[in-house]
Amino acid sequence: MSLSTEKFAQIAKALSDPIRIKILDLIQAGYDQLGASPPVACCSGGVCVCDIQEQMNMAQSKVSYHLRELKNAGLLHETKVGKWNFYAINYTTMKLFRDELQHRYHREAETVGTKLDHSESNRAGSAQDYGDL
Repeated sequence: MSLSTEKFAQIAKALSDPIRIKILDLIQAGYDQLGASPPVACCSGGVCVCDIQEQMNMAQSKVSYHLRELKNAGLLHETKVGKWNFYAINYTTMKLFRDELQHRYHREAETVGTKLDHSESNRAGSAQDYGDL
């Protein structure tokens, strides 16, 4: 399965913000590494929005905005338990994005690398040719 251009761009945009990357890192780390305990027993691999707020030292509204962007891009699963919302990484979407990125640009990167190597050697030769002017 491949991603549409629109979905691919939405995911790339969501991943382009350093705050969102930090949030994903916190969720990936989980409670084992956060030095906190979940407010209720829940959600294997999920982290409560309240703990993300605390770790990021950010207002709830700002954290919620970034979580919403990540969720809308399909990068997070959300589970509600009572008054708490827990977020976990959607590894299926992450893999689809990675595969699509590789499919779209991997061959081109190899070709561009070859072209760059070739043009750099031409430039070096050209600089020597014109060095006496």
